[in-house]
Amino acid sequence: SDSVVVVAFGTRATFTKDGAWLAYSIGVSPDAREAAQRARSPVRNTLGLMNLLSGEQEEIEDIQSFSFSDDGAYLAIRRYKPEDKESDGVDVIVRTMATGAQMSFGNVSAFSWQDEGHLLALTIDADGQIGNAVSVYDPNSGQIRSLDTDAATYRGLSWRDESADLAVLKTFEDGAFQDTAHVALAWRDLDENDYESFGLDPRADSYFPQSMRMVEFRSPSWSEDGSVLFVGIQERRPDPDWEPPEDEENEEGEENGEDPDEADDEEADADDEDDDPPGVEIWHSLDVDPVPQQRVREQQLRRVNFLSAWYPDEDRFVQLGNDLTEVTRMVEGGRNVLGLDESPYDESAMFRQQFFDLYTIDVVTGNKELIENRLTGLSTASPGGRYVIWFEEADYFSHDLRSGETRNITEDVATQFVNLDVTPTREQMPSFGIAGYLEDDEAILLNDRWDVWEVQLDGSGGRALTAGASESIRYRVTDLDPDEDAYDPDEPLYYTTYGEWTKKAGYARSEPGDEPEMLIWDDKSFGRLLKADDADVFVFRQERFEDSPDYFVAGADLSNARQVTTTNPFQGDFAWGRAELIDYENEWGRPLQGALIYPADYEPGRQYPMLVYYYELVSQSLHQYQVPDPTNYYNIQIWSQEGYFVFRPDIVYRDRRPGQSSVETLRPAVAAAVATGMIDQENMGLIGHSWGGYQTAFFVTQDDLFKSAVAGAPLTNLMSMYLSFYWNSGGTDARIFEISQGRMQVPWWEDYDSYFNNSPLHQIQNMNTPLLMMFGTNDGAVEYNQGVEFYNAARRLGKDMVMLSYDGENHGLAREPNQRDYHSRILQWFGHYLKGEPAPAWITGGVPFIEQKDGLQAKKPIA
Repeated sequence: SDSVVVVAFGTRATFTKDGAWLAYSIGVSPDAREAAQRARSPVRNTLGLMNLLSGEQEEIEDIQSFSFSDDGAYLAIRRYKPEDKESDGVDVIVRTMATGAQMSFGNVSAFSWQDEGHLLALTIDADGQIGNAVSVYDPNSGQIRSLDTDAATYRGLSWRDESADLAVLKTFEDGAFQDTAHVALAWRDLDENDYESFGLDPRADSYFPQSMRMVEFRSPSWSEDGSVLFVGIQERRPDPDWEPPEDEENEEGEENGEDPDEADDEEADADDEDDDPPGVEIWHSLDVDPVPQQRVREQQLRRVNFLSAWYPDEDRFVQLGNDLTEVTRMVEGGRNVLGLDESPYDESAMFRQQFFDLYTIDVVTGNKELIENRLTGLSTASPGGRYVIWFEEADYFSHDLRSGETRNITEDVATQFVNLDVTPTREQMPSFGIAGYLEDDEAILLNDRWDVWEVQLDGSGGRALTAGASESIRYRVTDLDPDEDAYDPDEPLYYTTYGEWTKKAGYARSEPGDEPEMLIWDDKSFGRLLKADDADVFVFRQERFEDSPDYFVAGADLSNARQVTTTNPFQGDFAWGRAELIDYENEWGRPLQGALIYPADYEPGRQYPMLVYYYELVSQSLHQYQVPDPTNYYNIQIWSQEGYFVFRPDIVYRDRRPGQSSVETLRPAVAAAVATGMIDQENMGLIGHSWGGYQTAFFVTQDDLFKSAVAGAPLTNLMSMYLSFYWNSGGTDARIFEISQGRMQVPWWEDYDSYFNNSPLHQIQNMNTPLLMMFGTNDGAVEYNQGVEFYNAARRLGKDMVMLSYDGENHGLAREPNQRDYHSRILQWFGHYLKGEPAPAWITGGVPFIEQKDGLQAKKPIA
């Protein structure tokens, strides 16, 4: 019979293949987590186990992670590391699910099950490295087999798929270098008594580059047939303080009572005061990647490594990647890898798109062959490894690795695969993407704006699998088996469906050779369609603005779906709004839509104040459910509960007119909402964050349509912003302006008027709308000084503006007290200006600094 089991704070639910057991992790409440953090106590999870046949449940405390064997017969359970333990080893328990019998292992640093089988590989890491090893445990027989033991660290366990072949890296010490080097170890047929073992020691291998090391952050990986083990190598970093062992002469000096280090020690003492390095960074105008970007990517740069191939049977090593082939990707089958060389285009990529030359590299010889030059964006290999595919200009191309032929595979396909809906700021416009492949490299599935197409990789043609264009319905393949890299052409395909102008959504299915059949089509949002591995049992999620997300179970045709969750049983106790579409055209005739959310207390015949909350294209959020949450300071549901209409209009742009385009789109959008007769047009507010904040700050310098406005972290001076950095990534903002969201295409000195005319700061003298602005002092996306500039200009001009400056915060507020504070002030701001509520002092005249500081120290909100 049906039953529902609720596990508070449960996560990571994992079923066994036979459906007999469920394991899950049980966390703690937010309050308990916060209390533990204040007390500096560790927060530890509990393992939950449920026998799905009997319903019995069990909980095991202090469990960090767990993993079932492939067949579900055994469960490996990892405990937390004791706080006083030096090594990474912890206790691991292997439980036999049928009997409850347990086998314990100590000092386990990592473990890994075979993907098909029951062998468990473990690495042992004990304090002092005494007894460190790599072992394999067979729970069927109870046998533990030690494969290698040494005073070293083992890492990177890697089973070959569908086999009993295992690989691992083992450290070795070399004081002349700062980094750690490794030996590669491999074993074949560990399910047999006469298994094979292999080792690659860089110190003794003539093929291995002597200035390089195998890196620990790229785990070994096997070729499909097990003949090759792939590892990553990088240049070693010498230790500048290392000195070679003392020679015999120095040893004789010590025997005579002399101290050969005494003079060196005195010299070192004299130089101690010079040991501290200067705190300087060198920024050069010729830096391809600016220093701030290199700083952010420091760990990524330190992990750059070159893919290499080790042939255990031949005791041969081949370096595949190098400095001129910076990025390498393995091709299925293991015969080739793809190399992407960006270096010829690095200078142009400083401010424009990044291009690359595409190579194939022969895994046996290391030789590389140029496939195509000056590509950008999409490039990949087919799952079977026969074809390399890329998108160039408006078409897809395939390169046959067997014949060496390159073909345009879409030139005769009667549709357009390039996405021209985005603003054309880039030389190469994006495609709509790859939907997948058919087995045996038979064909590739490609998206156009509306439909999915099956296109032959040999260039012999293609056909549409769906027909959504005529009704503006977008079809996209939904992957029901992520473990498979290609679709079986003899099995049905499932699609998500979405109506561009109706906002309806659902699922469709096509049987081989047939047109798709719409299974679900409704005024709701759907997602997360999943299928059971061995049964035609499906689950999906659905929601509406007024109906919280719930899961439903159904058969293969998704009909008569049965609801299995009720995520918000309390909603019926509260008034709730609803959402509808508003159609409009912007000032240059572009048809658009917006989502209008009703006040929770809406009564026909009354007019209500309205908040306009926008970004770019947002009407697709029509059916998005939102929980009232004061830590989510832009919470539409709370605004609805507070008695506001909330309008979310779509905004589109013209080149070099981002602010002006926004105004030309927003005005008719608001007019369409007002035309419903439900809006009090004398009491409307505008609000946005980041790019939406920019548009808000710009609009109030162009039009007095709104009675008040809130701009969170806005761009205000496009010229100074162009010359800044996106500090969170370290990249220059110039690229964002020229080829991304800024849509300006050129630097400001090449089109001064467009930058000036679209900068809120340079139009601020025209602002009459009271404006609340928010910034975090550590904003790494929009420079904090953008707020400072606008504040100082507003102050000088006597404009009505308040700036909230949250100390230490980034582009979005992370600290809960700050989130709640900003949320509250938004409500106070609009409550005063749009509803006539009394204004607190911070709105009417500001608050002296000492009062602010004293209030913070007393943990009282600033009035």
